[in-house]
Amino acid sequence: MIAWIFPRAMSSANSIREARLSLVFRASMCALLAVLALTAGTHLDFRQPFIGYGIGGAFLLYLAAERIPKRLTILAALCALLTAWVVWGRYQDLATLLVQVLGAFGLASLLLLSCVILCHGREREPAAYRALLPAVVLAFFVLAAQYSLNMASLLHRQTFDLYAFAFDGSLGLEPSFALGRFLNSHPYLFPFMRVSYEGILLAMAALYAGFMRRRDKPIWEIIEVLFASAMVGYAFFSIFPVCGPRYAFGRDFPDLVVPYAAFHQLSLSKVPVSWLFPRNGVPSLHLTWALLIWLNTRSLPRWARTAALALVLATVFDTLASGEHYLFDLVVALPFTLWMQAWMAHTVSIRDRRRWLPALCGFALFLAWLLIGRFGFPLMMIGRAVPWLLITVSSTVSIVWAMTLPALIPEMVSNPGNAGVAQLPDSRQPAY
Repeated sequence: MIAWIFPRAMSSANSIREARLSLVFRASMCALLAVLALTAGTHLDFRQPFIGYGIGGAFLLYLAAERIPKRLTILAALCALLTAWVVWGRYQDLATLLVQVLGAFGLASLLLLSCVILCHGREREPAAYRALLPAVVLAFFVLAAQYSLNMASLLHRQTFDLYAFAFDGSLGLEPSFALGRFLNSHPYLFPFMRVSYEGILLAMAALYAGFMRRRDKPIWEIIEVLFASAMVGYAFFSIFPVCGPRYAFGRDFPDLVVPYAAFHQLSLSKVPVSWLFPRNGVPSLHLTWALLIWLNTRSLPRWARTAALALVLATVFDTLASGEHYLFDLVVALPFTLWMQAWMAHTVSIRDRRRWLPALCGFALFLAWLLIGRFGFPLMMIGRAVPWLLITVSSTVSIVWAMTLPALIPEMVSNPGNAGVAQLPDSRQPAY
């Protein structure tokens, strides 16, 4: 009897000891995560929109994943603490304050999600796990993008800004300069422009959150299409580097006015631009992301699709009026979007004509525009109708074809009223 009881008593004691050690380990790890969160709030500049909004996307993902009252109370306390930590002594204006607050909310969400999974395990917290993974990936993307843009600036001290400016001038107007003057004459639009332009990362998180409850696992396809467009776009920044008129023309933006006749005598060449200014084109990734978000809101409520379309229109205005891009950058972004959307669609095989043909067409149009921007200026100056005709044909083909592509994932063709059940599209019909 003693021989039978003693080992079990020892086993029970060992189990209790292991449980206590596990509890101490989890508590220590949670404390370490809290220290890391405070360190990030101290050293990361949450006044930078790309950082604040990028990390703030974790807050939207958390709200979409779970709404347990007790945890929402804890989240509110963490948000208040980290907001005070991030904002104290760094306040500038209301638009910047919004970035800081959302960044602090996102940091609090990351902290809470990590601690919940650490304490209870991934198997018992599937909703938290589905929210944490994309939130971490989005935060990693934010930090990686900062360094990649800086590398492009270091590698390319001269840019093709004059070529993009010349193409816009061949249209008979310079849209960036015209809208820049309009924005300066209506200064009350500045805060709205900043929020809509800088908040594109929040829109990415909102798109992901819209489909989270339709799948039990992380939806990597949405992350892939957004990140693939970023990586490919960054690569082409080194082939056709452009900073935007705000940086290339300095104080002359947006008041510079060049008559159409003067473009006939314009001699094109690369121009030196300070390495401090990012090379963010060509193409315009802001418009590419806005278009991809809009194209993938299918089966979401009408208000979500309308908001996504409004984001596209606002992005067109913002990118031009702020001087971050030329119209040429936006024109090139349309076939680039068609290429990315067709390439990354997962509801049909890449061997399917509905997928490879638009991907090939988008890629060909994209390269054709890069060649036109680099070598086609004399052709554009034959008459104003030439560039306008090319823009109309290319943009119409890109948008209409992209709208009729197969869905990115099966959940995007499911019945909105039965969002929990994903339905595969009919292989004989294009998925709309």
